[in-house]
Amino acid sequence: MAKERKIKCDCGSYLQPKNAAFGHFETEAMVCPKCGFTTLTREQAEKFVALKQMHQAIDMERKIIKIGNSIGFTLPEGLQELGAKVGKKVKLEALNENSFKVKLIG
Repeated sequence: MAKERKIKCDCGSYLQPKNAAFGHFETEAMVCPKCGFTTLTREQAEKFVALKQMHQAIDMERKIIKIGNSIGFTLPEGLQELGAKVGKKVKLEALNENSFKVKLIG
């Protein structure tokens, strides 16, 4: 098993994994607890790029449509690359009176 590497900051402290805000979304990053310097490891950068691609694919206004006796909205085809496929289950969670979160399950 590989030994976990520690990344030392210029201020002398060691970076720690922590969620950090980049633009409109959060991702795990390496953050210095002393000076706040933030950077990404290779794995964190790959996850950040995938998150940014998903953000760009869905960051647009959509209209609510009627589907039988229900309502819904369409998702862009590009989300299939990120795991959104026909038949895949999702979980909806209310965040406040004007927004909700859609989470892919499994």
